[in-house]
Amino acid sequence: MLGGQSAGKSSVLESIIGLDCLPRADGVCTRRPLELRLNHASEECEPWAKFDEVQKKFTDFAEVKSTIEYLTDKVCGKSKNIIDKPIVLTIYSHTCPDLTLVDLPGITRIPMAGSDQAENIE
Repeated sequence: MLGGQSAGKSSVLESIIGLDCLPRADGVCTRRPLELRLNHASEECEPWAKFDEVQKKFTDFAEVKSTIEYLTDKVCGKSKNIIDKPIVLTIYSHTCPDLTLVDLPGITRIPMAGSDQAENIE
């Protein structure tokens, strides 16, 4: 999904997934592409998720949010840098369709003050 900063791209993806699982913040929040691999599961199955970078099964989606933030800061740093290395997240739930989506960082034309963003960020 592509659009400007803080345009609501992640919120639209959460509507498709049917779960509250993506970080939200003012300004730049998505600083690494997030590849969402959605798998429709039976209604008897409790929704769960896994990251390619983390060897753990997640059933707490607040923890999924914090893990996305951790994996972002681990690669991008805490100074709002944007990196093209994706986070791969697979979700299994009866609320989502079988679909793969990519949440991209917002289109940025001017680097944020006090960040590690390059002057030629556009």
